[in-house]
Amino acid sequence: MTSDRTTLRRLFAYATPYRARMFWAVLGMIVYAVGSAGLAYLIKPIFDSVLPKQHDVSRIAWAIVFVYLLKGIGSYVSSYLMADVGQRVVMDLRNALYRHILNQSASFFAHGATGRLLSRISNDVGQVQQAVSETVGDLARETLALVGYTALLFYYDARLTIVCLTGAPLIVYPLIRLGHRVRRTTRRSQEALEQISHLSTEA
Repeated sequence: MTSDRTTLRRLFAYATPYRARMFWAVLGMIVYAVGSAGLAYLIKPIFDSVLPKQHDVSRIAWAIVFVYLLKGIGSYVSSYLMADVGQRVVMDLRNALYRHILNQSASFFAHGATGRLLSRISNDVGQVQQAVSETVGDLARETLALVGYTALLFYYDARLTIVCLTGAPLIVYPLIRLGHRVRRTTRRSQEALEQISHLSTEA
């Protein structure tokens, strides 16, 4: 666990020069979360007023359009900027790795397979891009949306929300176990790609 945290800190250190883009990406995530919570908020007036009584149809319809537009803008801005940061981090990381490899001694290259080194630069760093731009972005965006949903639930009925949240550990634990299995599978996949690159280069 400590090793994983250290690795994440080193990874996010590469994103530090792009704090401004990260800031706007987080704002986009907040807009997305507000839009998601707004859609959930509109469910009650739809079932209470629009469907049974046909009241406020126009107002609710425009509210749905506005909330979807808000959610779409937030999703686009955050996804675009996080992908941009991911590309820039990968560029910096590949340059640093390339310089590090070139500075190694001749004995390093005598014992190290060329295919494995190429796999480190191409395949492994590509996984870093996915982690920065897609995985972290989606996790942060959906976490903020979850916070909005939870706040809305507490607004409607705090006691019922607390009762519902007691079952959360039953959902979280299998997800954690699944995450560990996915991580092991991904590691084996990267090792297989490394071996393929090595065999291809040698051939």
